[in-house]
Amino acid sequence: MGDTVEAMIAQPPTPPIRLIASDLDGTFLGRDGRPSPANRDAVFQAAAVGVPTVFATGRPSRWLDQPLASVRDANPLVITSNGGAVADLHRGETLRAYPLDPATATAVVADIRTALPGASFAVEYTNEWGREERYFLDADFKEAGTITDAPALLARGDVIKLLVRADLPTTDLMARVSPVVGGRLNVTFSIVSQSGFLEMSRPGVSKASTLLVLLDEFGIDPADVAAFGDMPNDLPLLDLVGHPFVMDNAHPSVKARGYPVCGHHDESAFAVTVRGLLGLS
Repeated sequence: MGDTVEAMIAQPPTPPIRLIASDLDGTFLGRDGRPSPANRDAVFQAAAVGVPTVFATGRPSRWLDQPLASVRDANPLVITSNGGAVADLHRGETLRAYPLDPATATAVVADIRTALPGASFAVEYTNEWGREERYFLDADFKEAGTITDAPALLARGDVIKLLVRADLPTTDLMARVSPVVGGRLNVTFSIVSQSGFLEMSRPGVSKASTLLVLLDEFGIDPADVAAFGDMPNDLPLLDLVGHPFVMDNAHPSVKARGYPVCGHHDESAFAVTVRGLLGLS
């Protein structure tokens, strides 16, 4: 992966890019949480030449309307909750979901609680969420969710993502939790903070695994896909495709992969790269 972005744009791939996959926060969206006009226009320009965009995010489906309203008419699909579900943005429907096994998730919660008694938990369902009362919320967070203990949350419905927080920096929390979970769930993170926050999906479920299902349905080879990301939960996606790009603002572990750095998320690097790859003006 030694090619520079400039070289890849100057010599568009053959066959051409057939699909674009992009993370949202820190990648397609600017620091204001919205796409720049250039990024928005690039999605429509790509669609006009037959290249669809699939967004792949850790966000749940209920957090898509505002940031993606301006590209809804381009008919993008959205992989939500780190691969846990697929949403049709235009129709506002969940097309498929990959829930956790309740018994496995319950055992994981119990084991994490034993290793980290201060840990607290929340869950994502396809269209709503729930949390333990002590689960830390940012001051401006307005969604109360269902509030009860973790076993009751897990028994309430199909859970597509299990969340854990603790009073440890994110990377420290990852180091503590990963050995406890083992291969029972897929553990990752999309936010780095002093109050650690980890996300867990069904084993084998990631942005990449769900994109691979869609690509199979579309008849598109991963080698013909360009993908953009900035955080560890994007790494499986970037590893899957033939044309991975990381943002200048990416987490060090993502940059360490050696993929081309396309520019900063707040400077429409997505649009510049897509237009170059597709030969668009």
